[in-house]
Amino acid sequence: MELIIIIAAAGAVGGLIKSLAEQKGAVALPCIETAQDGTKYIHLGGIANLVIGAAIAAVIATTPTTAVVAGISSAFIAEKLLERAKDLPLPIPGKGQ
Repeated sequence: MELIIIIAAAGAVGGLIKSLAEQKGAVALPCIETAQDGTKYIHLGGIANLVIGAAIAAVIATTPTTAVVAGISSAFIAEKLLERAKDLPLPIPGKGQ
């Protein structure tokens, strides 16, 4: 049980490294932002990378070293998947295609 905690923590470190790399040495803090259409949303900042890194590492990593790598790369992979998913046409219930 202790190994999974160590692996998840190492994955979170990987997510932190990813945040530091993309923000040029800083970690974005959570805040409320406004989109162009006026809707407000919560931007999780670096916390999202920590959580994603820890979760993916706990699922796929077997050592702390691979957990750090999984934490770094999982955040990149999750971003790309979400970017592609937002462009997918979603069916609206009650309406045809």
